[in-house]
Amino acid sequence: MNWKRTRGVMACGLVLLVAGCPTPPEPCVEGDEPTCDAGTLPADRCNSLDEARSDPACELTLCQDREAFLSETPDRSADVDFYAVTLPGGLTPRSLLSVRGGYGGVPQTPITFSLNVLREGADGGLQTLASANDQRVGAAQPRSVEVIRPFSESNARLFLRVSDVGGVTPPRVDNRNPYRVSVCVQDDPDSNEPNDQAPTPLTLSAVNGLRQGAASGYLATNDDLDAFSFSVTGTRQLIYLRVSSTAMNLTPSLPYRLAFALKNPAGMPIAEGVMDNPFMQVDLSTARLAAAEGSYRLEVFGYRQPNQMTPVPGDLRLRYDVEVRVMPDLDASEGPMGNDTPATARSVSLALGTPTTLTGRLAFVPDPEWFRLTLPGRSGPAVLRYELLPPGGPGRYPPLAMIPTRQLRVAQEVTTGATIADRQTACATRADVCPRSFDDPVSGPGQLVNALCRGPGIDPPQCLLAERNEEYQLPPFRTLKNFVGAVPVPPGVTSLLLSFGDSGKGRVKYADDREWSLRVVLEDDPDEAMRAMVPTVTLGAAPVEVSGVLTHGYGRTLAFRDLNEGQGIRGPNDYDATETDRDAFRFTSSPAMADQAWQLEWTLGNADGGARPAGTVALELRFCEGASLPDGGCPGRTSVLAPRFDAFTPWYLPLELANRRVQFTQTQQGNATVIRVEPVACLCVAQRLLSSGAFLMSVVAVDRTGNEPIPFRVRQSLGAYPATFANPDGGATPLSCPGGLPDAGGGCRFQVAN
Repeated sequence: MNWKRTRGVMACGLVLLVAGCPTPPEPCVEGDEPTCDAGTLPADRCNSLDEARSDPACELTLCQDREAFLSETPDRSADVDFYAVTLPGGLTPRSLLSVRGGYGGVPQTPITFSLNVLREGADGGLQTLASANDQRVGAAQPRSVEVIRPFSESNARLFLRVSDVGGVTPPRVDNRNPYRVSVCVQDDPDSNEPNDQAPTPLTLSAVNGLRQGAASGYLATNDDLDAFSFSVTGTRQLIYLRVSSTAMNLTPSLPYRLAFALKNPAGMPIAEGVMDNPFMQVDLSTARLAAAEGSYRLEVFGYRQPNQMTPVPGDLRLRYDVEVRVMPDLDASEGPMGNDTPATARSVSLALGTPTTLTGRLAFVPDPEWFRLTLPGRSGPAVLRYELLPPGGPGRYPPLAMIPTRQLRVAQEVTTGATIADRQTACATRADVCPRSFDDPVSGPGQLVNALCRGPGIDPPQCLLAERNEEYQLPPFRTLKNFVGAVPVPPGVTSLLLSFGDSGKGRVKYADDREWSLRVVLEDDPDEAMRAMVPTVTLGAAPVEVSGVLTHGYGRTLAFRDLNEGQGIRGPNDYDATETDRDAFRFTSSPAMADQAWQLEWTLGNADGGARPAGTVALELRFCEGASLPDGGCPGRTSVLAPRFDAFTPWYLPLELANRRVQFTQTQQGNATVIRVEPVACLCVAQRLLSSGAFLMSVVAVDRTGNEPIPFRVRQSLGAYPATFANPDGGATPLSCPGGLPDAGGGCRFQVAN
């Protein structure tokens, strides 16, 4: 513990034998250890209002810092300092009184600095003009406080009261760190003041087909609000607004978060914005549709937290700039009533096999674009293909956000049911009415689909078929690669809804006024039409072949861990009600009395005359472990057999590096890609899985990199097991797949259904 000497003189104890009477030690007060060691306290003056009135040392010089201490007093009471200051003459309504004080720049102090600005009335009483304190949380670093307010009374005499906020025993003191206090008077740099009530008019000049104007200002004083006004004439006019500043890296940071509100001629806010924190460079913008002609009002202010009782401080360091542009809406898709809702969707008729290009502009917030696609009559299934093209040309204002957050949806209106409740229930619960690709209806996509099925005021309910979300931060999708898709359309569907717009929230809402294009085409799906019934094929020793075309869906992802890590065609937040086209086949065979060797290969037809297909295929297998079902299905577990082209250990060898073998090969034969399971894999089917005499196979797309159709052929046969294969080490003697009983280490233990 440190000790200090008292200011008083105490009697010596009888046990002291030396001459003179040393002052007995007392504990130091927190924060004054160096002073204690020195044995003295800082000079302490200006401790009363009377001293401030009479002592010239307590008179402040304008715009000069005064340093002093809130130190220990002789009577151990709280230290309070008073200062006087005389303001200059010639003050005007634009004059600002700036009072600053505190421990700014000090790493730590026990003092919670409090500042009061007082004015002495004619009767000698004191009136508080303003106050502030450095109320910190925890061990936060001290900051200076500043009071800025309009003051136009020339030669006025003011007093400052400086102290700790108090309320603790013993009082807090700091004999080590001085505080600083200063008083200054200057003209308000905001030439628009006063404009808290009467707005400053913004003059808009015609430039390149639009009208624009600019202004600047300061939020200089506590609770300052700057208002501006401008006029809008004409129908379907857009208002682009930006509030920004070139000031950056201010130290200390702004004492407020800059905010704005844009109000229509009726005084109702149509746009609001606030900076996320006071450390960021100010930059807020929006674009809105002016619903009426007249005078619009812009208010710029410091954001006030809900239930905040203290004033929002001003700051003379930051000049903000306002830019306003007013321009006609050039989106031809909008029409007189717009196309921002399903009820006002623009009608577009599609012809089978004929591409149609939809165009529009995300010109304001929010600006959803709705289209009603009328489909031609047909007797069979079809596929709707869509592709969003990158926007072309510059907009008439900068994009509202650095990262685009555009979204595309394809939906079908549900009309099954006599009442809206019946239609909502059918949409949410019946897969034949509204297909869905998930099991959990209360999380993830389930919430979204149910919201469109059961949303208030949505009638008819909307069955979501596909959704694409812009994933600009993910490299595979920066070129809108995931905004390409295909949706299966049953023959009875005659109308679809397509919407395109922004899904951003808060400050990331997006609009850019650039023209976008979306190409759509409805194509017949003859391959699907042939599969009204699952084809049945007899499988035996002679090779048999089945074929088909995978026409839609994003498929499974096996080569990469999730949809984000490859050249996939679907982002992590995208959705497809039908995940992939499945071409199903039923294979029958004589019930086997023993394990069967399985020879298998499949061929992918190439698109574009020699280019490799945009993905590969895998086989979903279900071996019937019981009697067949009436619909042609059978009980059993489904597994996936997918190609893997690296070397890995076959099922019949120990997991060792030396035992790795290439078991799948891929070769190019003309315009086809052939994938084969090599004999060294010893592909086989256990006898128990063939005892029912049937198994199901569905061919599905895997690791798609495009939505082009994938033609395929699957060729297979069964034979006696164990089979032989060439020695992979180059030996002349063929090798045999393991045989014998499973418990002896042989037999067909590669059970693909497990």
